[in-house]
Amino acid sequence: MANTFFGLTIAGSGLTASNIAINTTAHNVSNVNTEGYTKQVASQTAADSIRVYSTYGTVGTGVKVEEINQLRSAYYDAKYWDNNCNYGEYKTLESYSSLIEGYLDEFNLDGFTVEYQNLFKALNTLANDDPGSEVARNQFLNYAASLSDYFNTLSTNLSSVQKQANDAVKSNVDSINTIASKIASLNKQINVIEMNGGSANDLRDARAVLIDELSEYVDTRTTEATLDGGMTEYRVIINNQVLVDGYDYNKLELYARATDEKRNASDIEGLYDIKWENGLYFNVYSDTMSGSLKAAIDIRDGCNDSYEVLGLKDADGNFLKMDDDGNLLKYGDAGYDNASVARTQDLTAIQYSTYISAGYSRALTVEADSYRNPSYKGIPYYQSQLNAFAQSIADAFNNIIANADGNHPHYDEKGNEIVHYDGTNNSSSTLHNLFVSAYDDDEDGYVSASSICVNKLILDNTKLLPYSYDLTQGIANNDMVKDLIALKDEKTIRNGTFDEYLRSLVSVISVDTSTAKVFSKNYDNVRATIDNQRTSVSGVDEDEEGVDLVKFQNAYNLSAKVIQVMQEIYSKLINETGV
Repeated sequence: MANTFFGLTIAGSGLTASNIAINTTAHNVSNVNTEGYTKQVASQTAADSIRVYSTYGTVGTGVKVEEINQLRSAYYDAKYWDNNCNYGEYKTLESYSSLIEGYLDEFNLDGFTVEYQNLFKALNTLANDDPGSEVARNQFLNYAASLSDYFNTLSTNLSSVQKQANDAVKSNVDSINTIASKIASLNKQINVIEMNGGSANDLRDARAVLIDELSEYVDTRTTEATLDGGMTEYRVIINNQVLVDGYDYNKLELYARATDEKRNASDIEGLYDIKWENGLYFNVYSDTMSGSLKAAIDIRDGCNDSYEVLGLKDADGNFLKMDDDGNLLKYGDAGYDNASVARTQDLTAIQYSTYISAGYSRALTVEADSYRNPSYKGIPYYQSQLNAFAQSIADAFNNIIANADGNHPHYDEKGNEIVHYDGTNNSSSTLHNLFVSAYDDDEDGYVSASSICVNKLILDNTKLLPYSYDLTQGIANNDMVKDLIALKDEKTIRNGTFDEYLRSLVSVISVDTSTAKVFSKNYDNVRATIDNQRTSVSGVDEDEEGVDLVKFQNAYNLSAKVIQVMQEIYSKLINETGV
């Protein structure tokens, strides 16, 4: 038979359980607006029954609270992290692509196009009025210089975006390391509390918030294994490699590329590569990698599965590179595309003088290669396209002007006429060219968007600018100027005019920006939907908590009523029963 006062024990357990449930509800209500907080519930089970050695066998002993659980869905967490990673990637791509689009569109609408039109208006003035007019020549040269300035400015702006993306890579890596350090610290705190029978739910919420944040930077997965003594081993995996392992974390390190390790000829100095502190390889170009870190790298390094290199170009425009024996190869030669052939950027180590004197010139080119850069069209891609644009304009104008050298009188830097311009008069060969590199004094000087400029000798002395193929037909002969004017509508670059090429370049970035905006918005909407689904499971609902308060209050009152009834029974039994 059960103890006479056993009913008080049962009622007391009900009071205790109801009180814990009310306190848990109060904790939920107080955190209704706390970011990342997960709803908690007191998990109750019936207490173990006892044998009373009577006909009815055993009796219940009340209720006990097993633990206070979090209502969290691992399924929705994983979905949220995957989607958040995609959102972080496209949000970053949208930001940088919009910046590039703005620069190119400004270049298109208010920069290059305007000056390009003005340049040909000045040529028309030369052709129709007086080809020998210094005023008309000055006007043409000033517009040509302004055109060069726009190339220089846009190249500088693109380099600025590359620097911003490189800074974003550093910022993302620093944030990842900071989050990893915090998670490792929380892992230890959680284990210390839970191994001693405590509840670390709030610390688990703090850790989950950090995982949410981390998932925007890089693709993230987690695993948690239960060990002996209530211990757990929590691991965080990014890019298929372990970032956090229990109380330890692997730190990512940045190191700047050396000048001779540039992946693209137009890259700025000091771009960061990433490796693990323990020396393991971190593949920044992994196909499975995503997140804002991936986007920053794509913008910074993306060259459409190609890379831009500096080499030598012969008189026919063929680009040259070396074989393993140091011999120059041309496109189409056996072994040119062989994997064992030295990469083109190795040409920077060649002594150029012999080839330059033989008629070769330094030039940039783009080669297909999926190894060096991401497939995304980032800054290196637009720099290479802009460089090709500047080179084509320079070549087109320079080739026409160079043809006037045979019969046209030339002048030295002091304005003295050179009767025979045959290379024996010690005059600079740069007088052949209208557009030159600003770095021609440097042995690595070559025409690019960042270096293109108008020949200073011609700017300082307009008499050095030819305008006719044959002046014996009179000073008004403008045949060369007419050929320059014809360049405006010629299919000069990639089967299109210069204007068409620019518009096609602007359309490429417009498409990429539009795509990034659409995906960013879509992933943001999906993220909100998943978060609502997750909140429906783990979030605190004020109405639901209100119902729970009433429910647990009633349960508490009923347990208290049981005690009151038992008190009356014991009073009757003790005080009013007896001899």
